[in-house]
Amino acid sequence: MIFDEDLKFCASLLQKSDPQRFRSIMAAPEKLRPYYFVIFAFNVEISRAPYITKEPMIAEIRLQWWLDALDEIIGEKAVRKHFVATPLSKYIGKIQAKELKVLVNARKWDVYSNKFRNFSELKKYLFDTTVILFRVAAGCERGKNEKDFQNACMAIALANYLMATPGLKKAGKVPISGLPTNEIEEQCKISLENLEIAKIKWSDFTEQEQWVLFTGWKSKKILSAISKNLDKLDSTVAKLENRRMTLTFVMKAFLKTF
Repeated sequence: MIFDEDLKFCASLLQKSDPQRFRSIMAAPEKLRPYYFVIFAFNVEISRAPYITKEPMIAEIRLQWWLDALDEIIGEKAVRKHFVATPLSKYIGKIQAKELKVLVNARKWDVYSNKFRNFSELKKYLFDTTVILFRVAAGCERGKNEKDFQNACMAIALANYLMATPGLKKAGKVPISGLPTNEIEEQCKISLENLEIAKIKWSDFTEQEQWVLFTGWKSKKILSAISKNLDKLDSTVAKLENRRMTLTFVMKAFLKTF
């Protein structure tokens, strides 16, 4: 498959900024990789916008730039020239662009340093920033179990968020401050159960859904380890980050499961 300069940029951006996801995408069929590279490169651009400046107004402007680009796609207008926005306009339609606007707006939370008042607020944030992203990455065609797919996506979202908490705290954020430990532990337990359900019903998912879920192949290990050591979250995350689990990755990629 021939990659143009935009696709090469998206792949390079993902490799540099989200290497774990890049590696997972490289295990997917070649025909799916360009689409995944574009969608997840878009996510990199959005997720880092609140953190590349200490000025909230500038961060908001950066996010608004992407909202305007998505509006151009929705309105079927000429989309601004950009290494990610341009290929994005070729791979998604109006419905997906509208979904991604919800994701961009949800990222405005990251511009500031507010606490989640309860776990429901955190779950909504995870849904808007990850489940919506994964739905778009999974394409328009849906498998037999949309609910199971979304539950698995939420599990992956929670695992990724917990892994990110030490970095978020260093950036001046308060990722889980004030949230009851027992609620986090309970949500980890529910997430592990949902991952197991998704694994059992794997054949009900489309190929595109399966490889989207494969990007969360470490989630079970993450949720299990962190739920047992919430009082030592930072050190647990550090240990997990240092475990490449290459053999596990190869086996899961070969078996096409997570």
